[in-house]
Amino acid sequence: MATLTKYKQGSIRELLYLALPLMLSSFSVVSMLFVDRLMLAHYSSAALNAAVNAATFGWAFIFGWMILTTIAEVFVAQYNGANKLDQLGEPVWQMIWLSLLSTLLFLPMGIWGPEFFYGVSPDKEMHRDYFQWMMLFGPSFALFGALSGFFVGQGKIMLVTGLALGANLVNALMDMTLIFGIEGYVPSMGVKGAAIATSGCAVFQVLILFVIFLSRKNRKLCGTGHYAFRPQLFWKCLVVGAPGAIFVVLELLGWSTFYSMMSVVGERYITIAGICQSVTIFLYFFGEGMNKAVATIAANLIGAKQPQLIPQVVKTGIKLQVFFFLMMAVLLALTVDIVIDQFLPFMTPEMADSMYDALVVSLIWTLFHLLFEGIRLLYSAVLTASGDTLFLLFAGSTSVWLFMVLPTYFIVVKGGASVEIATFLWVSYSILAAFVYYKRFAKGKWRGIDLIS
Repeated sequence: MATLTKYKQGSIRELLYLALPLMLSSFSVVSMLFVDRLMLAHYSSAALNAAVNAATFGWAFIFGWMILTTIAEVFVAQYNGANKLDQLGEPVWQMIWLSLLSTLLFLPMGIWGPEFFYGVSPDKEMHRDYFQWMMLFGPSFALFGALSGFFVGQGKIMLVTGLALGANLVNALMDMTLIFGIEGYVPSMGVKGAAIATSGCAVFQVLILFVIFLSRKNRKLCGTGHYAFRPQLFWKCLVVGAPGAIFVVLELLGWSTFYSMMSVVGERYITIAGICQSVTIFLYFFGEGMNKAVATIAANLIGAKQPQLIPQVVKTGIKLQVFFFLMMAVLLALTVDIVIDQFLPFMTPEMADSMYDALVVSLIWTLFHLLFEGIRLLYSAVLTASGDTLFLLFAGSTSVWLFMVLPTYFIVVKGGASVEIATFLWVSYSILAAFVYYKRFAKGKWRGIDLIS
């Protein structure tokens, strides 16, 4: 069988070897969004709040397509584990064709979606601008998911990592230029500039990955020149990937509803919730990197008929999640004032008195949410790698609405509870969702699913 690394299959060293570069790659991606938020906070608090609302809603569509096309990674990993190397390019091409078809959704959304969802009111202009540019660049994110899956599924993650780091630097420079402008040369675009900068970097990464994907070596060894549309394989990728994609859409729509409720309750609520979301985005790289590493290892082990090694990989992942949580807790204790000052640069003494304590408590809850969300992602990685994605659709989409959105509506919006209670509901949601995923994993039904025979 084709091995991912020089280390023993399913070992701690193999997990860390794959996870660390993927964490770095994920960190580069999420830091683009974090830099957007940080710069918009220094542009104006209204711009930051508009980006929080519009981006959360817009990402529901973009991440849904990304998750769908990234399913190529699972097929590549299982083919790799089964040593069917000449077939690695075929599932990727099916998702490339799907990415191009996504234009039929994203283009109308970019043209008519902003006014449909946000109306024509002047106070929603920044929401419309951010959403519009996200949608117009939507197909590039889907293409990135398909192409990156080819490399990650084989454990070739240094390329994706290095590319993400380069794109991050480009994004930071574009953010500074487009958000604030250069007097006499480039006009200040605010939230529109932030959306264009991040989306433009996705195009940059897609072009480079596509050139390497079609290199002579990959065409010869991995079949990346086999671009023909294959209905049976396309349908299999769609069936396996669609439940996870639909789940992501429903989950992010749930989060979008949460932030809409925070806006209704008051500016203090949405400001604190938005800052906590920005910190969540910034620190999400660890759980996301572990998720991709465990999914890659699990899919290869399943393809190699060695699923008995997977539970140990998950246990190692949980230990690493706890270690990361403790490190971030210490870091937050040392830097909490710096974090708050960066996101509230125009804060008056009156604002400080009314928001400081609530924001500190909410940031603490944010770290606990990240811990249990990371554990949930570990179990999700194995279920995704095995193709048990229908469960992820039903359990995941139900959890976010049942455990978070509805309690927030009744307890915070109707009951008048504090913003600290609102962010605590994140923690209760992540704990309950992680438990649901664990029960599915423990039953072991995922062991009997076969995607590539």
